[in-house]
Amino acid sequence: MNPKRLVTYLIITFGITWSFWIINALVVKYTPLNQSDLLSIILLLLGGFGPTIAACLTLEQGFSWKKLIAFLSTYNNRGLCYLLVFALVEISFFALVSDGIRSSIPRSPMAVIICIIIFIQATLLFGGNEELGWRGIMQPILMKKLPRVLVPLLIGGIWVLWHIPLWFIEGNSHQSMSFISFAVFGIALSYWLSALFEATDSVICSMIFHGLTNTLMGVFVFNHSPLFWLLAILLTLMSIVFIQFIRNSINNQ
Repeated sequence: MNPKRLVTYLIITFGITWSFWIINALVVKYTPLNQSDLLSIILLLLGGFGPTIAACLTLEQGFSWKKLIAFLSTYNNRGLCYLLVFALVEISFFALVSDGIRSSIPRSPMAVIICIIIFIQATLLFGGNEELGWRGIMQPILMKKLPRVLVPLLIGGIWVLWHIPLWFIEGNSHQSMSFISFAVFGIALSYWLSALFEATDSVICSMIFHGLTNTLMGVFVFNHSPLFWLLAILLTLMSIVFIQFIRNSINNQ
């Protein structure tokens, strides 16, 4: 484990994100602007790139465009198959526990185009871009030292804490969910993403899956019913078993 590299990554990540998001919270609170105005959106977007920038700056042996391309293009031959399976499972999960599609989504073929646009934004700008850091940098470092079952828990806990300033930006969508509910779901998601990363060795696949999750959260009406939590726990347990299965398969090759 390289503690210096990990600490550097976390300092840069939190320093960038919390700076922009705290400024955002102050702007929205003490000026006539609200969270849907351009300045607030820009501050939110810049803060969200904290993990992305930190990942680029903490690549092994330093940053270069060649190293970044290699970092992003790493994958195994079964990666797309695993990504498809994980995506289908998650889509089924959201369909089962939701109260249906949001009223803001039109009931017409245009809905497909809107969902595609949301997905692209979520993958490249609002969520998926974070995976360069959480899975690309943190997970491999922690896997070398900690028990594999604890790594997603630690990453998920840090990821949840990283989001804290969003609850102070008046009108931000995160305020519609209690912080405890978000924390539980965030840690569960960390296990799903970590399992996918173990299976694919691909930052890009992690980005796509994170973007899909955020898209589904934007398309479906979230329902925190007992079934939601039961299925979330079940998927987390399945992820833990899957991580161990993948690791055993690799060790036996």
